Amino acid sequence: MYKVNYQNKIFQKEVVELDDHSFKNCEFRECMIVLRRGDTELKSCRFTNCKLILKDNALHIGKIITTFTGKGPVRVVDFDEQGMFSPEEKQSDD
Repeated sequence: MYKVNYQNKIFQKEVVELDDHSFKNCEFRECMIVLRRGDTELKSCRFTNCKLILKDNALHIGKIITTFTGKGPVRVVDFDEQGMFSPEEKQSDD
């Protein structure tokens, strides 16, 4: 059903697109996790210091959830945000 299937893989400091992929018993460390449609499978996966980026339809669904609950399900970040992988990358606003 999915184009790519991962099992027992460790992803570290990577941009990982979830759509059209299956992940079983995988570990994600300091990754940017991108979800566009939600066509993915995650089973027994672990996430450490990752950022979830909602785009396209996933972003619209996130906004609908916010409308119903009054708060966002997750913090949505932009690809251009400084310091995505480490605080040292952040720049001052002087």
